[in-house]
Amino acid sequence: MLKMAVYAVLLVALCFSVVNSEYVNRKFCPNVDPSKCSIHSVKLDPCADGPGFCLMRREKPYRLSFDFTPRFEAQNLQLSLHSDDDNSGNFKTVIMPAHDACVHQTCPLEDNVRTMYDVDFVFLKKVYGKFPIQMKLWNGNNESEACCFTFSVKTLK
Repeated sequence: MLKMAVYAVLLVALCFSVVNSEYVNRKFCPNVDPSKCSIHSVKLDPCADGPGFCLMRREKPYRLSFDFTPRFEAQNLQLSLHSDDDNSGNFKTVIMPAHDACVHQTCPLEDNVRTMYDVDFVFLKKVYGKFPIQMKLWNGNNESEACCFTFSVKTLK
């Protein structure tokens, strides 16, 4: 009986996570060579309103997961998240500053090996409206070797 209850709880938790996460529409960053990285899919959890945009709330935890194949290797892997909350084309608002991505990912990153990457973050900025977020993952020894994409979110008052 207890075993069935455990399975039921796991099934409900699995259904909840599948319902709340959503693939998002993404675009390559314009200033990064897209041949350096194939991005197969991007998910944001929670994101019940995707894939066009995700409704985000301040001070709530999110998980960004992406499936990609890098066309470079890196011992020193860096990651950052920025937003363009004034829609100026400049991703100047820091969500997660550049830092050692090996905290989230097993390193070294291998050339031409498909990899799944997860990063947890909290959106803290008091901004409202629809705007893009940029995720960039790069070789700390050669910034031209990078995976970079944007996706749209919406925040409410």
